Amino acid sequence: MKTLKLIAVATALLIVPQAYCQIKSGDNIIVSERTDHDLYLAAGNVTVNAPVDGDLIVAGGTIVINDSIRQDILITGGDIVFNGFVGDDIRCAGGTIQISNSVLGDVVAAGGEVIIDDDAVIHGDLFITGGEITLDGKVNGMIRCGAGTFTLNGRAGSNLDCRGGKIVINGIVEGNSSLAAKTIQLGNEASFGKDVKYWNKAGSLDFGNKIRGGQAIYDPSLQSEGGKWHYLGFASFLMLLWYLSTALLMIILIQYLFSKTFRTAAHTIKNASMKSLGIGFLFLIGVPIAIIVSFVSIIGLPIGVLLLVGYTTVLLFGTVIVSLLIASWISNTYYESSWTFWKIVLVSFGVFIFLKLASLTPVVGPLIMLLLICMAFGGILQHVRWKKNKALELT
Repeated sequence: MKTLKLIAVATALLIVPQAYCQIKSGDNIIVSERTDHDLYLAAGNVTVNAPVDGDLIVAGGTIVINDSIRQDILITGGDIVFNGFVGDDIRCAGGTIQISNSVLGDVVAAGGEVIIDDDAVIHGDLFITGGEITLDGKVNGMIRCGAGTFTLNGRAGSNLDCRGGKIVINGIVEGNSSLAAKTIQLGNEASFGKDVKYWNKAGSLDFGNKIRGGQAIYDPSLQSEGGKWHYLGFASFLMLLWYLSTALLMIILIQYLFSKTFRTAAHTIKNASMKSLGIGFLFLIGVPIAIIVSFVSIIGLPIGVLLLVGYTTVLLFGTVIVSLLIASWISNTYYESSWTFWKIVLVSFGVFIFLKLASLTPVVGPLIMLLLICMAFGGILQHVRWKKNKALELT
């Protein structure tokens, strides 16, 4: 149900009128005034110091939320800190994630390091995966976790299901527990309210008087066959969620910044598809050659590094760019360019998912994607102009 709810929320975000949301982008964004609608942010550094009454969607490097968010939060970033109260769910993926306040809904998180501070209370469920996870606060709902190292110092108000390399329990679990790890450690404050099913490499563990209302059951079936951990499948689900969320944010941002470019490029591809294909192909093979030549000389090395970074970035967003161009082409060809911003975003997101699935077809899928990317880049490059001051301009 939560997955369906997330999909419904994401779809709703795409079809609401643009008047009911606000989009900001830049290197550094500080939100210092109350926002009474949905807020979309994309920047290197994002700081939210004022309440947001709608949803908050952010893509960035360092993201700090210092005030309350009334609705859902969807974030992808590097370092993410939640200092403010959250009135609904959190969906986030990042390098480091820290939650220091109450969350009324569920939390779905994937990160290298995740910390839930002792003042934090998650009133819903917690679905989490990461390299190192520390739970010092309280979760009222169930916890499902996959981690390299999971440490519970706080309280789990319901069931706990955890898979990982190392599990350290030094807190309270009110419900049933299912633990599977190479190493399981029980601290002095560990307490279990109901049955504990477990597996670890060392074999049976002595729980002593730490289980109040159940029993400890050593269950070898918790170790999956072939040494592959169950939590990896759960982690894959969260990474898929993160991947699609990031793609959606990039589609919104790129369409917001370059909608005119995509509209004119789609028109060019329609009327000169073979020319666009040729230019795009020359771009894909020409830039790597230029990078290699730049690396040969010491003087050209900085230019080569910049070209490599730019070229890699463009390729990473290749499917997003193709999806936006296809949506713009459909709007130009069949609807006289009448589609709104959000309709193009919605169709682009659907095309993106379709292309990703189609690219899984051996040989044919990747070949078609290569041709589409060449055609897309060729169409865009035909609208790049050099001004007299040598500044690059997209028309």
